[in-house]
Amino acid sequence: MRNKLWSLTGLAASLLAGTAMAQSTSSSSDGWMDEWFPAGQWYVGAKSGIGWLNHDTRLRTVSPSGVPIRGNAQYDDGFVGGLNGGYAFNNGLDLELEGTMRYNDANHIRGYDSGVARGSMRNYAIMGNAYYHIPIPDWGVPVSPFVGVGVGAADYVPYHIRSDTMPYPAYVGGPDAWGFAYQAMAGLSYAVTDQISLSAEYRWFSRTDADYPRGVTNDYDHNSVLFGIRYSFGEPAVVEEKQQAVYVPPPAAPPPAPRNYLVFFDFNKSDLTADAKRIVDQAAQNAQSGHITQMTVTGHTDTVGSDAYNMRLSRRRAESVASELEKDGVPSSEIEIVAKGKRDLLVPTADGVKEPQNRRVQIVFAGGPTS
Repeated sequence: MRNKLWSLTGLAASLLAGTAMAQSTSSSSDGWMDEWFPAGQWYVGAKSGIGWLNHDTRLRTVSPSGVPIRGNAQYDDGFVGGLNGGYAFNNGLDLELEGTMRYNDANHIRGYDSGVARGSMRNYAIMGNAYYHIPIPDWGVPVSPFVGVGVGAADYVPYHIRSDTMPYPAYVGGPDAWGFAYQAMAGLSYAVTDQISLSAEYRWFSRTDADYPRGVTNDYDHNSVLFGIRYSFGEPAVVEEKQQAVYVPPPAAPPPAPRNYLVFFDFNKSDLTADAKRIVDQAAQNAQSGHITQMTVTGHTDTVGSDAYNMRLSRRRAESVASELEKDGVPSSEIEIVAKGKRDLLVPTADGVKEPQNRRVQIVFAGGPTS
């Protein structure tokens, strides 16, 4: 047993040294580690808990006097402990190397029921494990369920198993035998900080091989509940999500300012109403912002009155609009005044009809439509 403990101690030291070396190398290797181990962290950890065997151990041996010894050994729940180290990728996958020890005291040997059972069953294993942390919604608690599998080599040692009623001084034990082993795990981890996490897991382990220890004729199958702590080196990598390029169209150009404005008047009036002034002011503003250098102001009337009177009235209306445009900053040299009296009616009517739509002045920028 002392040799086994030294072996596991050596394995633990190797895990710690190897992980620290890998961490140091990864920080000074100009990025080659990032190609092989993208976006992750090296870690070391320890686990311990309680374990129990699946079935009795079938014993078959011969005492020094030649008496056959057969029986089934049963065991108490016992101790499980291990050390591990590996690399946690940022996609939920962990790969690690682990060394474990399992220990269960014998408590009964069927066939020799009246005697006190002595001795223990011990197991030592070196395993390579793969864990996968299952993504879950963010509930505000840093808990992650995981599953895992492992393969490796293990031995199991029936250490001085005997009953007081067995033919003295016979006992079952040694030498041990190494063979193929595998295991499956499931549990939960809790991130205390970015570097420290705790875990709880159930584990099923089997060392199955025809090369049994002396005096034993069946496989070693074991269950355990383990609690662990893990320390991760460095800061967790932040994976930046690639944002899909989104085409943002340029803002649409504002619609062009109108080039034609109608200003309406009250019956037999040439002064501007408040609404008429707002329209003239807007026309002046658009002319200046649009760099208009020529416009026509044309006055009209309805069909009430003589032609001569309506011609003079339409001119007065056009001059009122031109005067307002000049107040708004439009040079008089850019304004052409036209009077049409009761010609070119907007709404055709008979003579002598008071039609409001025909009492108007039309402002047209150069190149704009006329009515």
